[in-house]
Amino acid sequence: MLRVPLFLFCSLAALAQPSPPQDPLDTAIQAVWQNGNGRFEEAAAAREQARALLQRAPAASPRFGGWVQQVAQLYQNSSFNAQARAILQEALARTGPLPDWHPSRIAVLIALGESWRQDGNLLKALGYLEQEAAAQAAAPPAAAQPAKWGVIGVNGRTFFIDYAGPGYSGKGIYAYIRLADLYRQLGRPDAVAAIAVKIRTLGSNDESSLAQFYQQQGQHEEAAAIYQKLAEQAADPQAKASAWQSLANLYAGRQHYTDAIASIRQAIAAVQSSDNPGIRSHSLWLSQNLAGYMREAGLLDQADQVYQQLQQQNRGGPQESEMLGQYAQYLADTKRGAQGESLLTDYLAGHSYLDPPERMNVLFSLANVARRTGDSKTADEYQQAGQALQPAQPQPVEQIRIGEELQKAQTAIGQHRLDDAYGLALHAIDTAAHAADGQQVQWLVFHLAGALAANKEPARAEQLFQRLFALGQSWSVDSMQPPLAARQNYVLFLMGQPDRLGEVPAAIEQYRRVLTDANGPDSASLAAPLRMKIDLESFHPQRERADASARELLELQERLSGNTSEPYFGDLQTAARIYEAAGDSARALPLLRQAITIADLLGTDFRGRRSRTRMDAALVLARLGQFDEAETLGEEAVALQRLLREPIQPLAPELEQIRRMKQAAATAIANRADK
Repeated sequence: MLRVPLFLFCSLAALAQPSPPQDPLDTAIQAVWQNGNGRFEEAAAAREQARALLQRAPAASPRFGGWVQQVAQLYQNSSFNAQARAILQEALARTGPLPDWHPSRIAVLIALGESWRQDGNLLKALGYLEQEAAAQAAAPPAAAQPAKWGVIGVNGRTFFIDYAGPGYSGKGIYAYIRLADLYRQLGRPDAVAAIAVKIRTLGSNDESSLAQFYQQQGQHEEAAAIYQKLAEQAADPQAKASAWQSLANLYAGRQHYTDAIASIRQAIAAVQSSDNPGIRSHSLWLSQNLAGYMREAGLLDQADQVYQQLQQQNRGGPQESEMLGQYAQYLADTKRGAQGESLLTDYLAGHSYLDPPERMNVLFSLANVARRTGDSKTADEYQQAGQALQPAQPQPVEQIRIGEELQKAQTAIGQHRLDDAYGLALHAIDTAAHAADGQQVQWLVFHLAGALAANKEPARAEQLFQRLFALGQSWSVDSMQPPLAARQNYVLFLMGQPDRLGEVPAAIEQYRRVLTDANGPDSASLAAPLRMKIDLESFHPQRERADASARELLELQERLSGNTSEPYFGDLQTAARIYEAAGDSARALPLLRQAITIADLLGTDFRGRRSRTRMDAALVLARLGQFDEAETLGEEAVALQRLLREPIQPLAPELEQIRRMKQAAATAIANRADK
């Protein structure tokens, strides 16, 4: 109810003032998004128009950095990553006459650094992020302006993203935090330590950011102390609650649930003390977090009480159905799905006046509860009932879809009607070029080709892929994703056909060429074809080919990320496994020793792999008969696992295996001596 007057006020205000004319570049960017759903040539033309307009935009404009990022993103979204980076590189060159700390230049440096980091070429990413950090640190005080940053987690790592476009925060603390994380990923602890000194200095005026850095680096006690200090000193209820929430998240991440519960209670008390109703409303989701921590701590009775209290507080309110849905899902997750389902069905029975959207949400909650309890049939029934309440979405007359035809083909495959499936697939491929959901044809071709090959019809399977390659080529004007997916799937298909393994190397080479066209010759994506070669050659009678490919992969990773990085570590283990599979433990051992060194350099995020790699090396030493060193290294692995409280499979049984091997060898020697 509160939203309607605000919307009307904003609408009337908008009508009262003339809208400023839209910049042609904004119009061109918008046109790219509007020309989707099979209109490939129009989308590609609009994208090129946006790029041409960007080349004429003044580099000193406050919007230049944002425009550059948006246009580059248009190409990146279509897997034209090499072209996206070319756009960023051109823009960076145009900022040359500007001061190094100019917002336009820094925005482009950020985009280039993150582009290469996402690609996996960490050394190129490092170069741009180092330039960015240096530029931000050199900015005069008058140039510094507040920036809106957010924190996101990807693959267990924390990233700080500028949501409001180019800007500065203090003297570049976030740039240094990103740089420290990259140094950590590269296995350079000395560089991380040097950056940490700068961050601590800059963080004296931004303690929240400093706490985030400590948390990212695994210095949990330091982070907790800062969050505690911020929470106790904050006068504003929202700031106080935010600090307590951060502290609770830190404790929960370390499975210290008693401390997390105490902290989240403080956050709830803080928001409830506010005079602002909007801030007080945050106690709802904070209370759900409280119940979640209690559940993890095994305090189900207390968690139940929290949900029951929330249910009472929201009875008859605008959030009643949402709260009931959350409570029902909690019940399902705690093995009480029938109780949760009953709660929601009783609510629907007693509230026949609910409007369709609200009733639909309750039905979707029922579907989730049923699915959590393993009752997929009932879940589908609830889901369909909810979907029936959705307002019909008008579809453009010219829009073509092939989803139904693909489903028929899949059904035909399941019923072993391969002739029917083949005909449907050919028609779907012919139609896909103009269909909004045309790219779904990829998975159909892969599955059907496998079924045809298994039924001695390789010619038909090959025909499907050749038609798919032609389709992907026609799509490549708009996106490189279809030809990339087709070439990758073809390699996987051939590798599943023992009589066609001789064709795999050429298929891998084709895949590598398409990857190079899309991402450029310096892309880490080129490691994927090498890994495919290794998978193929590992089962080949001439295993030295796998050895050569593994060395080539390591050389590539060293060029991209150095020889102490996370990616290098992973491929080093791949090479060690190749030697182990060939029974050549002597050649695997030095690689595993090197892997131990790298895992130690990588530090906190490599806890599990630090102990695992030690045990792998210990097992190899035992197989080589070097039992004393094997036992010592195995004991070190077990002790490290216990020290770091790693929630993974215990290594102690493998240590006992090494000891049994040692004892068996000693017994054999003694028996031979007796004889």
